[in-house]
Amino acid sequence: MIYTILTMVKWLSILLVALVLIIATGILLFLKFAPAFGGRPDAETLARIKASKHFNGKTFINIVPTHASTIEIENMAATDSSEDGHILWQFLFPPKGKNPSQPLVSHQLALADSDPHSSSALKEGEFIWLGHSTVLFRAEGKTLITDPVFHRASPVPLGGKPFAMTDSPRVADLPFIDVVLISHDHYDHLDHRAIKQLVQQNKAGHFYVPLGVKAHLIRWGVSADKITEFDWYEEIILSENTPTKLTPSNPALVGKSAQNKRQLTTHELRLVFTPTRHFSGRRIKGHRTTLWGSWVAQSNKLSVYFSGDGGYSAEFANIGKHYGPFDIAFVEDGAYNERWRDVHMLPEESAQAGFDLGAKVVLPIHWGKFDLSTHHWREPVLRLKQAVADGNTKVSPERQIKLATPRIGERFNLDNLPNGAWWETEKQIQMANTKLAKSSA
Repeated sequence: MIYTILTMVKWLSILLVALVLIIATGILLFLKFAPAFGGRPDAETLARIKASKHFNGKTFINIVPTHASTIEIENMAATDSSEDGHILWQFLFPPKGKNPSQPLVSHQLALADSDPHSSSALKEGEFIWLGHSTVLFRAEGKTLITDPVFHRASPVPLGGKPFAMTDSPRVADLPFIDVVLISHDHYDHLDHRAIKQLVQQNKAGHFYVPLGVKAHLIRWGVSADKITEFDWYEEIILSENTPTKLTPSNPALVGKSAQNKRQLTTHELRLVFTPTRHFSGRRIKGHRTTLWGSWVAQSNKLSVYFSGDGGYSAEFANIGKHYGPFDIAFVEDGAYNERWRDVHMLPEESAQAGFDLGAKVVLPIHWGKFDLSTHHWREPVLRLKQAVADGNTKVSPERQIKLATPRIGERFNLDNLPNGAWWETEKQIQMANTKLAKSSA
């Protein structure tokens, strides 16, 4: 009897060890070979990275000292980890009411294969916010999109799920995109499934990306000749027929750049990759080995700024000085916390960034789609709205900011800005549902 029990224990132990080894091997293979993690830069890109003044030999660095850490899981056992534990618990088990309890009412996106001249097509100077940092707009006969994310903000199906919507945007609903602007390679900004779908559905013309990000796109099926990598303050002008050569700009001399200062003609679009205070990385190791940043897109009729991600810094004023004022700025407003304000602005700082940029209109982005921090899902827009109102009392009328607050999928232009507090309607629905549930109990 004892021999039989010992034999069973022995084989169970062997099976358990084998199972652990199989799981561990599977995890290691996933981390090494899963497409979501992207690719490695080739020799040409590595040479440009090493030549960058923003690369210290190992990683890219911000213009100002920046602490990029959020939850230091590896140190939780050795330090007073109560705050880290609370933050991690809120990520894993959001408290009731923190996220929408019902699908957000969104507008249907139906632009696929539409005739550019039809009434349903995206018109010159029109914008559509698709949630988080994805904005679709049209300038100088070209359709542009920023950080196209349509799926989970995670490489695994355990987190980063988008909020439920009545009409969730899909890649299949997009028109042909002439210009895809990528700010950095974090999962909530670079969606490998969306990139593959853009390629498979032949919906993307050219990708403009930070240094080092090209390798990711190539692994996901984008042709190398459809990708241009940028260092900070490099710029390019897209004409009706062909782009001008990528032009490096010394930030100290950017105000004297002939290409920057010359008046753009009809059908020309200038793209400039500008700095942010952030970091990058898609793997457990190798953070900050690809660059991050923001974008300026200008024609002779429209000037747009897209912030990407980042903490507040004086660089907003520098960008505003050399490239502003901006007709509209898509400014990060969400996923913040005092612990990581160096890399994600608080709403009050987002408002100040808008004033620094000389933005006439601010479209808050980076909110309303994912739960990536500890704050309530409505808090970013509420705090930003108040901060902009407060800031407007301190500046001259010509420097005051208008806030655009569209629903996801809602089309608008600068002459017809959406400014309804639609999140309050969602709050009323949530309160009514809670009241109904209590009365039924």
